[in-house]
Amino acid sequence: MSIEVRHLHKSFKDFVALRDVSVNIASGELVALLGPSGSGKTTLLRIIAGLDTPDPKPETVVLVNGESVHDHSAQQRRVGFVFQHYALFRHMTVFDNIAFGLTVRPKAERPTKEEISRRVTELLRLIQLEGLAGRFPSQLSGGQRQRVALARALAIEPKVLLLDEPFGALDAKVRQDLRRWLRRLHEELHVTTVLVTHDQEEALEVADRIVVMNHARVEQFGTPEQVFHHPASGFVMDFLGHVNLFHGRVEGGQSILDGSAGPDSSRIYARPFELDIHRESGLSGSAAASAVKARVDRILAAGAQAKVELARPGDDPILVELSHARLRELGLSVGDEVFVSLKEARIFDEDYSI
Repeated sequence: MSIEVRHLHKSFKDFVALRDVSVNIASGELVALLGPSGSGKTTLLRIIAGLDTPDPKPETVVLVNGESVHDHSAQQRRVGFVFQHYALFRHMTVFDNIAFGLTVRPKAERPTKEEISRRVTELLRLIQLEGLAGRFPSQLSGGQRQRVALARALAIEPKVLLLDEPFGALDAKVRQDLRRWLRRLHEELHVTTVLVTHDQEEALEVADRIVVMNHARVEQFGTPEQVFHHPASGFVMDFLGHVNLFHGRVEGGQSILDGSAGPDSSRIYARPFELDIHRESGLSGSAAASAVKARVDRILAAGAQAKVELARPGDDPILVELSHARLRELGLSVGDEVFVSLKEARIFDEDYSI
């Protein structure tokens, strides 16, 4: 089922939650709504679900599979909703929690007991909890409870699955495991899914496409590769991982890091792996023009890449990621004076805030 929203506006008294938001989600796609707190992610999700209504504007459109759902309730839209806090029934077993949405249907629409049992058994297989049907929520780990909550949402065979920060209450290792599991589950079921998250890594790993939101607007909508490697704004680049900010100017298509932050200067952004460190200032060509002097403040050698934190007088620190071979070649020590050059950078003239 495809989802399309056009020109959504939503205000809560004086607070603007959405400002002219348009998004088109293809059938079977997993899309992440990513952004800082207060950017409008959950409001957009709730409007898609039918739990909130947009401000009445003549240009506003909400479509599910090409059909307007303005007047449809959440139940009529056949939406499966999973929240950060599992909201499982503590007095019910895992089996009964998953079956709940089927057992409370009107009698004419309710599946037979055999059909309910078959569907719950299949969902227990999908969430890899086949042997835990008779347990109660208190007997499960946090990750297992969240899988049960997902299975309960899937039991009603929703047209659309909406996830509002479903892994936010879990520790980092469990989140990683569940992200991989969710992606495999989606590839098996192909239910159109919208995931709200403020976790950049989660969005980049799980989603087919990402809607990056800030201040009630869509900053960029694209694949993980597009938003990470081809950000549409300084905000998108800064929000999707660590970024080093330099001030300078552009001459002949080349970035000159002169440290100026005046009205004619440019904001030059580079990720840690897009920088290099040199022992000497005797660089040539573009490397010389883009080099800045700094002092080694800290060396973090644990991990796939070595991280070097650099200090520069009167300016923000610099983080550089190097291969371990490059770190050994440089032979750096804390306190060394070095030069940093750009291997790649992006220039955005606009200022922004989160």
